[in-house]
Amino acid sequence: MSSSSWRTDAAALVLRVITGIVFIPHGYSKVFGSGGVAKFASSLPSYGIPTVLGYVAAYSELAGGILLILGLLTRIDALMLTGTMFVAAFVVQLPDALHDPDAAGNRVFASIRAMELPLSILAVMVALMLLGGGRYSIDHMVFRNRSSKFEVRTKNEEDGA
Repeated sequence: MSSSSWRTDAAALVLRVITGIVFIPHGYSKVFGSGGVAKFASSLPSYGIPTVLGYVAAYSELAGGILLILGLLTRIDALMLTGTMFVAAFVVQLPDALHDPDAAGNRVFASIRAMELPLSILAVMVALMLLGGGRYSIDHMVFRNRSSKFEVRTKNEEDGA
C-alpha cells in the first residue's frame, strides 16, 4: 500500500468517525427529544420545507451518523447528509442570519458564523461522496470481495473468448 493511499484511507476514516460522532446527538435529539421527530418536522414548513423531509433529515442524521462511523453505505449516507446540510446552511441558517437585527453592520460575517457548522459538514460530506469509506470501512470489506470476484470473472471470460 502506497503512502498516499494510506493517508487517503486514514483521512476518510477520520472524516467518517468525527462527523458521525457529530451527527448522532443531533439526530438523536430530533428523533427522541421533546416532542420527537413530529415536533421537529412540523417546524419545517415555516421555511418552505415539506414536513416529510423533516423525518428524512432526522433519521438520516441519526442512522447516517452511525453508518458513517461503521463505514457502511458511506457514499449514500454522505449524499443524504449533504442534502440535509445544504438545507440547514442555505435554507434555514442563512435567511435567519440575514434577518438578524444584531448583525446590522456586518451581515456577511454574521451569515458565515451562522452557517459555519452546516457548511463545514457539507464540505466533509462532499469529500466522503468522492472518497467513499476508504480501506478502513465495512464498505471496503464487503465490496472489495465483490469487485475482486467481478475482476476474476471478467478476466476468465476474456481468456475464454
